[in-house]
Amino acid sequence: MKTLSQVALAAMACCLTNLAQANTTYSAGFSLGDTLPALRTGSPAFDGPDSLPGAWTDRDYGHARVNSRELLSSTVNPGTGALEQTWGQQLHTADDHRSPGHPLSMGETIANISGPNDWTHTSARAEVAHYSLRAQVNLTDRQANADATASWSRGFSLDPHSSFTFSGLATVGITGDANPLATATTFDSNASFASLTLGDLFGRVRTTIGASIWGAAASLGNIFSYSVGPGGRLALTITNNSDIALNGSLNAGSYVAVSAPVPEPETWLLLLAGAGIVGFASRKQKQTHFGHC
Repeated sequence: MKTLSQVALAAMACCLTNLAQANTTYSAGFSLGDTLPALRTGSPAFDGPDSLPGAWTDRDYGHARVNSRELLSSTVNPGTGALEQTWGQQLHTADDHRSPGHPLSMGETIANISGPNDWTHTSARAEVAHYSLRAQVNLTDRQANADATASWSRGFSLDPHSSFTFSGLATVGITGDANPLATATTFDSNASFASLTLGDLFGRVRTTIGASIWGAAASLGNIFSYSVGPGGRLALTITNNSDIALNGSLNAGSYVAVSAPVPEPETWLLLLAGAGIVGFASRKQKQTHFGHC
């Protein structure tokens, strides 16, 4: 027959098991798509009518990074009532292999944590491909703090009285989560910076495109305009109405950030009640033992 403390410990184990979740995949991506199938060289002879009216001032820079740390167990200290969490090792990779792209591409680099296996149950991957970005985290039976970042940037010079549109298809998704995905598009703009973001309301998945400008022409205003098309089509237009070249940089990024949840209030109550029962049962056994001495 089970003792009271064994029953309490079983109840606590059940509560802690409920903190784990089934397979859940968090993903965010960006693709240059068919309207702008490749970044232009700036040469009309090579690019045709879609040439960048200016020049690229530096090479593309892509960065891929992933991190994960799994929550192995959570227990309540019977003496203090504090929640004590045991974490697995921190795993990190960045730019596992990197190769520059040709003039019309975003380059290529990846970072990857492969699971489940003997040392991790979490899979995470970030990738900058020739014409796309992607970040993804997959959780299996353990909660984790995990993030994945795939980002890209490139400098440009825009000719006087000309414009250029940076456009692509942004995607965000969460599958296997009981909470529905809610997307929110935000646009921030000032005299020297603009960004357009598609993501969920809790910041777990998001994709952003943006541009920064500098120099004398940056103070003229009315440089940025944007549009959000069907299916996550984002477009950011930079316009130079001045008589001098406008210098700046484009950037794009896909991000996933997942955090192990804090126990719900009812879970806390069950955990604390279990700890109290264990403490009471332990004291009861001690009193019985001393009574027989």
